[in-house]
Amino acid sequence: MADEIPMFPKATSMFVHSGNIINWNRLKRKPNLTPTDELCDCINKALGDYLESADKTQLQYVTEIYKVNTENVDVLDENERDDVKVTVKVFICLPQSPSVIGEAISKVLNELGTSYVETLLLAISPLTGEDEDSEQPLSLEIIQPYWEAMEELVSANKAFTLGVCDLSKDVLEDLYTWAKVKPCINQVNLESCCVMPKDLTEYAKAINIQLLTHNDSPVFINKERLQETIQQVSTERDSDAWSPQWAVRYSGIIKCRGIIKLKGYVFHALRDNKKRIL
Repeated sequence: MADEIPMFPKATSMFVHSGNIINWNRLKRKPNLTPTDELCDCINKALGDYLESADKTQLQYVTEIYKVNTENVDVLDENERDDVKVTVKVFICLPQSPSVIGEAISKVLNELGTSYVETLLLAISPLTGEDEDSEQPLSLEIIQPYWEAMEELVSANKAFTLGVCDLSKDVLEDLYTWAKVKPCINQVNLESCCVMPKDLTEYAKAINIQLLTHNDSPVFINKERLQETIQQVSTERDSDAWSPQWAVRYSGIIKCRGIIKLKGYVFHALRDNKKRIL
């Protein structure tokens, strides 16, 4: 479809809400998906449905694509809320304003029809956004503004406990010493660390921080994968110059049974029209 006329040439912002994907037949037919594969499949379906139902003429003037898979949205039953533990993980894909933390959580709370989540986790990509492959190690300085936004959510009773991902012992100690609301969880990617470092396990035990494992890629979704996903349901020119900003994955587990009741994504991307293919 590379030579076709672009379908949404003026769009510079995209929001996708997957809804609850637990009962998606399309995902059940695709075993062994990575979390990134799963997100891309959600983007593919949501954008494809959006384009299929939209007026083709009006699409030429759309500046923001906003698609909620309303048929898959499951609102938490108020009478059952205490039985479900909701965990939200925010993936910061590129450096940006810490206000996105509150924005992302608000979208999840609105979608689930609840006023709080039990656990809020922060995962920050090593990408700096300055060029294609520039990366920087996580430090307290990078984490601080996002953590302060998360602490505000705790103060507002919108999140009860906070956690981080892939922090070394030294950075975790820096964060714990500085933070007003202490981290309760540090998720560690075992692909990059087959065995938990001894200094990390000893420190976490001393201050009562849970060390949990995860299989999310450090760069959760890069722009090449995003553009490839967009092009699958549009044209090459439509897919050009998009970059992921942030993603959220929420899950709801029935406490007494350990069964996953809810799982879904909210995703945001922007396009720089100055970098587009002419």
